Amino acid sequence: MEQQQSPINIKKAIQSSFPDPLRIHWKKTLKGKIKIDPDTHKSKVVFNGDKRQKIAFDGREFQIEQFHFHFESEHWIEGKQFPMELHIVHREVNSETLKLGVLGVMIEAGRGDVPKLIQTLMAFQADETCDVEAISTNPWDWIPRNSKGAPDIARYYRYEGSLTTPEYDEVVSWIVLDRPLKLPQKEIDNLITCVGEPARLPQPLYRRFVLKTFDN
Repeated sequence: MEQQQSPINIKKAIQSSFPDPLRIHWKKTLKGKIKIDPDTHKSKVVFNGDKRQKIAFDGREFQIEQFHFHFESEHWIEGKQFPMELHIVHREVNSETLKLGVLGVMIEAGRGDVPKLIQTLMAFQADETCDVEAISTNPWDWIPRNSKGAPDIARYYRYEGSLTTPEYDEVVSWIVLDRPLKLPQKEIDNLITCVGEPARLPQPLYRRFVLKTFDN
């Protein structure tokens, strides 16, 4: 019986001191393509395979592969579901089997800078026949800011789980940021139209533990 399924309702997480916390090594401009998922008819952004654009944690490195979004959020935090969730998918470098590190970012309505990628996605959705051989985007645009305006990757949850789409393979090391990204409601509506894949409901935690980097 599979007992490490995702998403989950994150609650009663245990504060932990991580000897090798999350580190992000992304350039401010990444090249990629927009693709339409044949099943959901929603767009996703697939990046060129560049092992230098990566995240690292727990002594492992993962290169960035793609962005996709869910409507509403798949992960819940202390019983709260958010309007959207971004999954920044990375594949473990030099692994002989499929192992993923996925960064989950909650999205909710509020005042915030609008990533230019949204305009590109809207134009593509309006004309799926347009020739988008390559796009560029700044992945840092999608990381929430702290009170000082800097990217906030210090507060997050960690657990082991699965893909949230078939075949639900249990190959994912999840990092879910605690702070949501704020976007104007209009832009959230635009994202839902273009990229909002249906959310899977939270799955049982069973014997797993959820860890967190903060104490409040």
